[in-house]
This record gives sequence, structure tokens and C-alpha cells, in this order.
Amino acid sequence: MPHDPRLVPPDSSAERDESDGTNPFDWRFLGPVYWGIWGIVGLLWLLAYAPHPLRRAAAVLLGGMYRRGYPKRKRIVERNLALCFPEESVATREDWLRRHFILQAFALLDLGRLWFRSPAYLKAHTRVSHPDIFARLVATGGVVLTGHGAGLEWVGHFITMNMTGSAMYKPFGRNRLLNWLFERGRERHGARVYPRSQGLKPHLRHLRAGQGFFYIADEDLGASDSVFAPFFGVEKATVPLAGKIATLGRVSVYPALGQLDLADGCYRLQMLPPIDIPATAEPSTARVINQTLENLIRDDPPQYMWSLKLFKTRPNEARELYD
Repeated sequence: MPHDPRLVPPDSSAERDESDGTNPFDWRFLGPVYWGIWGIVGLLWLLAYAPHPLRRAAAVLLGGMYRRGYPKRKRIVERNLALCFPEESVATREDWLRRHFILQAFALLDLGRLWFRSPAYLKAHTRVSHPDIFARLVATGGVVLTGHGAGLEWVGHFITMNMTGSAMYKPFGRNRLLNWLFERGRERHGARVYPRSQGLKPHLRHLRAGQGFFYIADEDLGASDSVFAPFFGVEKATVPLAGKIATLGRVSVYPALGQLDLADGCYRLQMLPPIDIPATAEPSTARVINQTLENLIRDDPPQYMWSLKLFKTRPNEARELYD
């Protein structure tokens, strides 16, 4: 890892792990069963080079269709916003819900730009809230503590265009073509992605080499691996590993969240100064993690993925929050 604070691409000659989760291309991916997916990939390629107003109009259309066509998902968003922002008016939350679906649709349609446009183009369409903090991350490596923002995929690509790093991923079930497409996309700039089943060992190796680890800290993985701590005032099952990972990797924790500007189609890497998180698996550790995510999300709430069942796991067998 270079110690020049300028943003430079990672060394493409870095040795690849034989134990990573990369799926090789299979010629069976060209068979009829996958033609629908390839058709969508072709559409994403066309949108990658389309004018921004066209992409935005498509996102408004797709977001509206998704909002109206999947009432169950809409109810999850409504429930989460009501739980987390009871002080806001119903009108405000409804506006946030509408914007949320448009932002998520735009991010989905933008996979084409991530997969097919050049690094120079992607960098030119990314803004960093605190370039000095980002330069420090690039120079020293660190744990990037993040959540499911609309710009999650985009800023993940942006970070790996500037430094070598790793991330966990969850496979798309048995659809090997989708797994291959997303792994190829995420690794095109030098990132290393590993299935969650491989644990922390490969990521610690990257961190100790002065690289980065893109750690998504807001997933509900069940009670067995979590402790409960408030998230917007609601008890949430939280995996309190960020501090332990940083301690074992001998690096700092950098809070960050990806945001999307619908006005011009650019993305923003919102960053906060590095934080200290205890290495213990205690509720106090989870509180620090959740409070940090709250600080990032409050900057522009509709950017967050409220369609997740954030509070699916309940403490002490409490009542289910989602119908």
C-alpha cells in the first residue's frame, strides 16, 4: 500500500488468493435458461451510455412500479420510517418513501455504469465529502464501516479504484450467473470478495498488509451472533465485530455511506472521522456502531435501504414488528 496520500490505483499484480469465492465463467451461462439475464445485462449496458435524464426517468418509472407492485415491501419501508422517525410528519415520511424507491431503482439501473464505464469516468462522477479523511484511509488502510445506502455498490467500486481491499458477499442462491456477474463487477478494480462462510481470516490478512475491508454493519444476522442495542431508538440485533476486526487488523475504523444525487447522477462518498470502537462483543460496542450509522443516515434519510427488515430479530421474544 503506498503511503503517498494521493489517490492512486492498487497494484494489479497483487497475488490473488486461491481460496477466494470467485466463480469461473461457465459456458453453460450462454444457454437459453440464462438468456433473460443476458437481456437485462444488455439493457444495463445501453443505460450506461444513455443521457442522465433518460436514466432518471427510467428510475422514476421503475421506482413507482416497484412501490405500487410490491405492497409488502412498501409496508416494510413505512414501518421502518414510522419506528425510526416518529417525530416526523406522515407527509414527510411518505415523501421519503417515494424518494427511497426512486433512489434504489436508480442504483439498480446504474449497475451498467459500474460494470462497463471506465475508471476515469466513475471517478469523475464521484464526490468525497472529506478528501483528507479518504486520503488517510488510502494511505494507511482501515475498516470501512458502512450500511445499505443507495450508493453502496458505487462507493465500493470507487474505494477499490483507489486502494486494494476486501469485502464479504452473500451468494445469490443457486443462480451462478448472477453470482459471476456481481463478483466480476466488484473485482474489476482489484477488490477481493469472499463468501461470508470463509470468516474473517482473509480480511485480516488484507488489513495487516495496509489495505481495506468494506464492512457492512447493519445486517440482521439473527440473535446467536448479535447483541441488542438501540438503532433510532429501537432495539436492533447488531453484530459487534467492527472493533475486534480493527484491533486484530491493527487499523482504524472509517465510517462511510454512499449517496446518490438524482439531479446529476453523481455519487457521494459521505465520510466521518475515524472512530474508536471497543473490541468486546458487548451492547456498548453495538451502541457505538448503531449511533455511527445513525449519524451517517440522518444526513439524508431516503438514501438508506429502509426496505430491509431491520428489526426482524426481536429481544426476549418480543412481538414481531412486520406483518
